[in-house]
Amino acid sequence: ICVDLDGVVCEYNFPKIVKDFFGIDLSAQAIFAYDLADVLGVSPTLIDLMFKEQVYGKPNLVEGAINTLEEWESKGYERIIFSNRVKYMGKEGLAKWLIDWQIPFSGIDGGQGKYDVHIDDSPSKLMMTDSKLKLLYDQPWNKRCLNIMEKLKRVYNWKEIRYKIS
Repeated sequence: ICVDLDGVVCEYNFPKIVKDFFGIDLSAQAIFAYDLADVLGVSPTLIDLMFKEQVYGKPNLVEGAINTLEEWESKGYERIIFSNRVKYMGKEGLAKWLIDWQIPFSGIDGGQGKYDVHIDDSPSKLMMTDSKLKLLYDQPWNKRCLNIMEKLKRVYNWKEIRYKIS
């Protein structure tokens, strides 16, 4: 099972992060795309700088995520983390962070493996992996995804994810 972290296992108050970094008010509904650089009309370098300050801190965990990952661990499921955090932390730094915050995982990769299931809040990341079941975790920035290939299955919480995978 391939799992994304941010927007799926961990959630962030993106309007607050944007306010703190850029000094502007932004509603969650105003985030119309996965890429905040596109939403704000700024360079990806600025977004990287903003997120670099965020990724090392204490995670705000999505309800049900850790319990589900632990349950899958007890069932022997391989849980692979596919996260943009690698560009900030590297694989070793991300592994240490996951261990420090007791987030169960089996490995980390860049989405190049073959998966039975992939859970992500980014439609494009889901579509670039070789995965049988592609679960799109509902977020304001992916609500407008047209899913024209009809390969993405939208999920709204970890209870629903557990149901679809059991």
